[in-house]
Amino acid sequence: MIGKEQKSKRLASLPEALEMLENRKNAGELGYEQQLAYDYAKKFSKLDSKKANEMKKELEALELGDKTIASILDIMPIDMMQLKQILANEKKGTGEGVVEKAMGIVESYRSKE
Repeated sequence: MIGKEQKSKRLASLPEALEMLENRKNAGELGYEQQLAYDYAKKFSKLDSKKANEMKKELEALELGDKTIASILDIMPIDMMQLKQILANEKKGTGEGVVEKAMGIVESYRSKE
């Protein structure tokens, strides 16, 4: 995309990326890379964007980083071990209470799928 400047930069989870690509697809035809990204997001996104935003707000209340929250939304861990591995990169560290609360949030949204 020669000539386009970056207006802002932030991390997006798969459901958010899927929503952005669907909006762009409705506005016009997607480029090759955009179509690949759209197909990938459509195949592997486990939540719709509305539920993902709700879940993101609940995880933000646990004071997790944006990268960690995006990873949780993308992966939707199925057990505590997966969640602990995602949270291992959290710089401030996480206690067992945070892990249990985060797993409870993930489980509540998994049942809504």
